[in-house]
Amino acid sequence: MFSAVRAGRAAASGSVCLTPALVTLVLTIPGIIATVQVSTRPVLEAEIKKAISIPCVPTISTPNTTKYVQWFVMEKNARQRIYFQDMENSTVDAGTDYTHRIKVDKMYTLTIDPVVRRDERTFHCQVGAGPVGSGEAETLLKVYAAPDMPVIEKDSRTISLIETEAKEIARCVTRNGYPAPNVTWFKDRTPLHADPQMRNRISVKLQATEEANGLYTMKSTLSYLPVKRDKDATFYCEVSYRMPVGIDMMKESAKINISISYPPENAEFLIHPKVLKEMDNMTMECQSDGTSSVDYTFFKILDGEMVVIKSDGNKVVVTALSRNDSGLYGCNVLDLETDNVLVSNKTIIVNYLDPIVLTPKGPYVFTEGKKNVRISCEAEASQRLTVAWTKRKKTVVSTGKWLKLSMVALEDAGNYSCKVAIPGVPSLSRQKTISIVVEGPPHVNCTTEKFQKNGPYVNLTCVFRGYPIPVVTCNAHKAPTLMYHHQKNYVVSELILPLPTGELQLTCNGTNQHGDDDYLFIVQGDVAQAKSSGGVVIVVIIVCILLLAILGAILYFLYKKGKIPCGRSGKQSITQAEGHDNIVVEVKNDQKVPEETVLLQGVNGDKKPPNHQ
Repeated sequence: MFSAVRAGRAAASGSVCLTPALVTLVLTIPGIIATVQVSTRPVLEAEIKKAISIPCVPTISTPNTTKYVQWFVMEKNARQRIYFQDMENSTVDAGTDYTHRIKVDKMYTLTIDPVVRRDERTFHCQVGAGPVGSGEAETLLKVYAAPDMPVIEKDSRTISLIETEAKEIARCVTRNGYPAPNVTWFKDRTPLHADPQMRNRISVKLQATEEANGLYTMKSTLSYLPVKRDKDATFYCEVSYRMPVGIDMMKESAKINISISYPPENAEFLIHPKVLKEMDNMTMECQSDGTSSVDYTFFKILDGEMVVIKSDGNKVVVTALSRNDSGLYGCNVLDLETDNVLVSNKTIIVNYLDPIVLTPKGPYVFTEGKKNVRISCEAEASQRLTVAWTKRKKTVVSTGKWLKLSMVALEDAGNYSCKVAIPGVPSLSRQKTISIVVEGPPHVNCTTEKFQKNGPYVNLTCVFRGYPIPVVTCNAHKAPTLMYHHQKNYVVSELILPLPTGELQLTCNGTNQHGDDDYLFIVQGDVAQAKSSGGVVIVVIIVCILLLAILGAILYFLYKKGKIPCGRSGKQSITQAEGHDNIVVEVKNDQKVPEETVLLQGVNGDKKPPNHQ
């Protein structure tokens, strides 16, 4: 007889230790005891669709004993053999679920490929040793399957914050998992757990379905009562499961936002563009921070009464604005769920700028020396204006509405521009230009310049300023031809001639209705002198009179002595005509003047204006 003792299972799943099942054979022959021991893994974990190997390690006290190996599975509470091997033959039993999925190597290790869901059962390895007896060990095989990625399905409804009970917002579905995985809902990385005390706010319904292949489909439904801050929250589900060996894993679904309807708490009335002027198009817009259905109404306050402006939606356009469109505008936001009304309004200014008005109106003709001349520049506008006066479009002469001339001078003549603008409205400005004329007697300023150009030359230039434009005449010994440049408010006389060997005198005179002024040039040899005609003319006249007196006395003395014959035939002319020297006149074309140049016809040196004749 013999008795068999089966070792217990190891406590830890997946332990690497082999637990022997000891079979002790007690022979009837006194003093001889033989044993068969079988070791295997008490628990193994396998992943479905992959291969798993279950070891079977026999230990026999009499090694040379003939032995056999058998593998069994538990099928409906009964053993079913799936493999047999003895010293000569090995066979996989036909007609079992493992006929085409197993093999056993020479070390008796059973390999299953692939593992399926129904392989989660107990496997027995039995080793027999003839008269010694037999021994066996068993392994519990646990199988795992990773579920598919969870799919989240958002409910299409919009949840109003006036609701009092949680509403279904999303469903999470995952398939082909084993064992049944866990499903957890999250909001912004914070898990959502069903709580009986918060049933009106959060509830989770979980449904597990075992499919024909033995794997599980998990369906979890989340009902939730949101608050306003949930409008930007993200919701998703997480599936957690276990895989061999002892590895916890998880998969996350896509993230969704839920549709929340909540009444507006604030309204804002806007206009585009922000700065308006006449003839602009204005877009009025009404915005609110709610998501519930609302109705917008635009209005204008006219004579204390609200006038409704027809609109479609939250925008309305007003075309071709005028200054009369300025006023108080706004909008009402009516929440259709709560009937609450929000109001927003603002005062709109349509900017305008009328034509410039100058006081006095002109013409602006002033006499030189006039005091306290003032010209104002004003315009009607929607806002306070900036005013600037400039001369010749460059130099700013005043930054207020007044152009002030404390003492009028010839230099004050010219063009002035007045520009008015509304600050902050760059496209709204106006400008007006006036011309100021200063009347006065001529003022002369002359220069003398010597230069070399194929010989010595002298340039005699005079500038006569005054208004009306002076009439300028110049005379000179031998009556040269002169050139005049007629400018605005002044005349330039210019003469370029060879430097004389003797003395040359030339007088230039400017005359208008207010007076005259002149200038005497005395050019002597290679020295050019310019003297004022006031004192020089008198000196010249006195010298000439003295010379004539001396000459007359000499002639009279000679006549008395008979030195000069008196007969016609004997007379000699002392007034022989002198041949006029040829004088070359060159006009300087590079003279820079501020206005258009007019070339005046030259006049003879002896000719004077009418008031000098």
